[in-house]
Amino acid sequence: MVLERVTPESVGIHSKGILDFIDLAERRGLELHSMMLLRHGKVCAEGWWKPYNPASPHMMFSFTKALTSTAVGFAVQEGKLALTDRLCDLFPDKLPENPSENLRLCTVRDLLTMTCGHATEINTFDVAQPDWVRNFLSHEFKYKPGTCFMYNTAGTNMLCAALKRRTGEDLFAYLTPRLFEPLGISDVECFRLPDGVEMGGAGSRLRTEDMARFILFAAQRGRWADRQLLDPAWFELATSKAVETLSPVNDPDTPDWRCGYGFQFWRCVPEHVVRADGAFGQYGVIFEEKDTILILQSASARQQDQLTCAWETILPAITDEASLPESPVAHVLRHRLERAEIQPMLSMRNRAAEMQAGGKRFVPEKAMPGLADLIGGIWIVAPQGGKTQALRLDFSDDKAVLTAEQDNGVFSVDIGLESHFAMSALCGRTYGAVGRWRTDTCFEAEIRCAESVGGKRMLFGFDGGSLTLHCESTLPLSGGIAEKGPAAYALSAE
Repeated sequence: MVLERVTPESVGIHSKGILDFIDLAERRGLELHSMMLLRHGKVCAEGWWKPYNPASPHMMFSFTKALTSTAVGFAVQEGKLALTDRLCDLFPDKLPENPSENLRLCTVRDLLTMTCGHATEINTFDVAQPDWVRNFLSHEFKYKPGTCFMYNTAGTNMLCAALKRRTGEDLFAYLTPRLFEPLGISDVECFRLPDGVEMGGAGSRLRTEDMARFILFAAQRGRWADRQLLDPAWFELATSKAVETLSPVNDPDTPDWRCGYGFQFWRCVPEHVVRADGAFGQYGVIFEEKDTILILQSASARQQDQLTCAWETILPAITDEASLPESPVAHVLRHRLERAEIQPMLSMRNRAAEMQAGGKRFVPEKAMPGLADLIGGIWIVAPQGGKTQALRLDFSDDKAVLTAEQDNGVFSVDIGLESHFAMSALCGRTYGAVGRWRTDTCFEAEIRCAESVGGKRMLFGFDGGSLTLHCESTLPLSGGIAEKGPAAYALSAE
């Protein structure tokens, strides 16, 4: 089914409200990667901030949890799982020697509502405890299941492990004929945990329209076109408030995280609004009484500010009218979205430095990752591998080319030199890069993978026959998912 494209006014939305949202997000320093607004199942606004684009899937982080919830819904519909299934019965071979009473009580429903009873979350990637399922079940179940909300990505991953045990299929393989194929979603993938289970708590990548199709399916209570694929009662449960999110271990200072939680969906501050939610602003928002959906892909550590922008601008722009008179603002909005681009750095050329540094081959003095891992940004994907044996920058009229000679091949990316991102393909993924001379001896480049939330800011410091390369994330460090700090490499010219 092709999603119809219309103007905002034709479905009763003021274009100015959407334009105000973009302006307000930019004024507040919030980085948008894409947005799509739908009403009555029709797309009335869409845009991508270059180098992000319609064709590249984007890291979803915890938005993935809504997909996992839906997979559990299908399994319940087919009698393969039940909300009352106990973890002790699902994983009898992984239990600790003396399971606690709280562990014995814990069910699939408790995992869905983030109330399994844990007070802290296990490290799923702990190399000292590679059997993460056993580690989860051995972790203290401090609270009676169903009574204490604690956001627990490992608990969502346990749902995927349970699904695989009962169906013999991975999360996305199970969803493909039931959800992805009927909805026209293709080329999806999900990161795997050490034991091969797909990371349904955070590991998917989706295109903007893929998100829109899935959230539209949820808003339509499991219906797509003329087919009822999933029992509507499932989404009634999944998107309603099942538990309070305030608890002895969870007291957020962000209002939209204090409104209650369903089956991996969050309730929101405005009444009759619910969302699927991923780190750094991957949102699928359902305005239930407005028959409207907002999709956002972003890179913001200030997620509450992003939602507040939507509540202040887009929500008031959605009228109860079937249509509105066409507005010239719709043309302004369309033009703005067609030309959207991540704020690039101002161009600064240094021809003399380019002549001196360009074309030189610099060899690292210590082990250095391959180019894709060096510039990839924040990921939940497997490393691309390879070690860099030499780096070279070549300058031309409008771009530079960064080339890495590696032990597994030669790889390069283009860097735009005129305040716009140049696009390249590297290891099957799309990259955009822009650069300038910061000083007479320092070349600066910002490189973004269109499938990641962030990228790398790289400083090439030239000093005669040596090069010092500093790499840091474009996102502020915040612990948790964010990278642990900048890296520096010393290289020498041959």
